[in-house]
Amino acid sequence: MRIGILYAILACAGWGFAFVGPLILSDWPGLAVAAGRYMAYGLGSIVTLWLLHRRGRVNLRDAALWREAAVLTLFGNLLYYALLSVSVQKAGYVMPTLIIGLLPVTVSLAARIRDQQPLTARYLWALLLILGGLWLAQAPTAGKGSTAFVDGPTRDELIGWACAAGSLLLWTVYGVMNAERLKLAVARPGGMTGLQWTSLQGAAALPFSLLLFAATQPATVPVAQGWWLFGGISLFLGLVTSWAANTLWNMSSHSLPSSLLGQMIVFETIAGIAYGAVWSGATPPLTVLIGTAILITGVIVAVSERSRAVTPSAA
Repeated sequence: MRIGILYAILACAGWGFAFVGPLILSDWPGLAVAAGRYMAYGLGSIVTLWLLHRRGRVNLRDAALWREAAVLTLFGNLLYYALLSVSVQKAGYVMPTLIIGLLPVTVSLAARIRDQQPLTARYLWALLLILGGLWLAQAPTAGKGSTAFVDGPTRDELIGWACAAGSLLLWTVYGVMNAERLKLAVARPGGMTGLQWTSLQGAAALPFSLLLFAATQPATVPVAQGWWLFGGISLFLGLVTSWAANTLWNMSSHSLPSSLLGQMIVFETIAGIAYGAVWSGATPPLTVLIGTAILITGVIVAVSERSRAVTPSAA
């Protein structure tokens, strides 16, 4: 179990970099940052699929699988991260990180609604904790100066929060649909592993990311924020934050119970806040730290309640 916990923490550490990548490439459009990530991820996935195909472990001629992978990756990967990148560049790293940190809750909530499961009192208390944590965390970042609580958030912050909420919605739908499609893909003749399915989606994202990158007119980027930096960050986002982190998470899922695995996802939020603080060179205000702790507590309570409620019906 210890190795599974280590894999999960390392995966979350990789995912957390997704929130600071757009800050490092602040002079690049958020859409270009997303395109760069999935160009790198797509190229890495193509190499993986080619190696698997040579060993006879994956069928690359199934048109239906490619269509499903293309639709899922367009909305759940490329557009999701495009919105998130814009969000981070508009509103900073704190609120987007916390909003995306709600994914375990929104995915489980969507599953409850789909399966017509009631919301228990414990689950509702968890949602209240989450809302309270979000409110407390955003208070010092809304507006400027000592009048932050009076003036409210700026226009850019509102746009950033809206983009983060949009990316949360996209990945919530993607998370539910992807789990269902993966089960069907595994059940097909010959079967398919999580690595094969993830690589298929990564390869399918490549043409979309190329089109998105071309549409952002990257030639207008200042020389100071050069192509070498963009290439290096894109490779890290694509190969470490996407491919390696996803692989580590899949490995941890084989040795950890689902109840514990769901709670491990909070380390992504912690990593995102920590990386953002290091990059900005400033410790987050106390209200942000307290709000983050309250939100994480709410996520853990909600995920544990989901496990307690779902297990009996599954049995």
